[in-house]
Amino acid sequence: MKQLLRISCVSVVVWAGGLTYGAYVGDFESPVFSSGVINGQDSWTTPTNDFTARIQTSQEIATQLSNAGITPGVPVHGGEQALFVSGTGGSSATIRQIGGMETEQFVQLDVWARPLTAGNTGAPIGNIFLTMEDNAGERAAAFRFGFVGGVPTIDYGTNITGVWQSTGVTWEDQSWYRLTLTVDYFSKTYNFALNGTQLNFDPIPFYNPASDAFSQVRIFRGSNQAGMIVDDFSVMPVPEPTSFAMLGCGLGALLLRRRARTAAV
Repeated sequence: MKQLLRISCVSVVVWAGGLTYGAYVGDFESPVFSSGVINGQDSWTTPTNDFTARIQTSQEIATQLSNAGITPGVPVHGGEQALFVSGTGGSSATIRQIGGMETEQFVQLDVWARPLTAGNTGAPIGNIFLTMEDNAGERAAAFRFGFVGGVPTIDYGTNITGVWQSTGVTWEDQSWYRLTLTVDYFSKTYNFALNGTQLNFDPIPFYNPASDAFSQVRIFRGSNQAGMIVDDFSVMPVPEPTSFAMLGCGLGALLLRRRARTAAV
């Protein structure tokens, strides 16, 4: 595969009349979500160690970060709450099944995330990631906040040697990143964009070619991992791109529109 390159987003995905069938938008805000474990809220599940995936307010997250010796900075990307994935103990997986897109060729996931460092906790870093999967849990596309050779790197998952491949972009613990995965279930490839800029030159082969349709999202946290904060999450089918540089830059606007409606109620 050719080395990853940065390609500016050249097109915006916009749907008149709002979200399409099968689309899911999760901004982790009240009244759908409330402070506490996300397990059982809006059909999210964390079967084991559910205390490691919690909806928290901006102030609650700031307190957690301060106690861990981490500068709070901007605790949530937007609104008043976010999903805080961190904690001690064994590994955990937080899953959201999303129906209605099983026959779609192109599916796009868009999310904002802030990776966390150990602070004063001594927690390991580098094994916190998000995957798009079929109903058997086979992974199509994935990103990870990795840590390889002492360097914090933003990685993608593919079916080549080593699975995780570095984009060459490093991450900082005080920063929020917009990560966009645009998956083609016919060609078994996907594109990966960071902050609206495509990172790959050639389409990326699936993490597992056996993944045959979109069914769920998994946020995986390795044992004792410092973790990450997740906010403004969406996944939806998209029209066939005129070129694979089309990355759906309008998803953030949909989230803002939803927040505006909520605030107006």
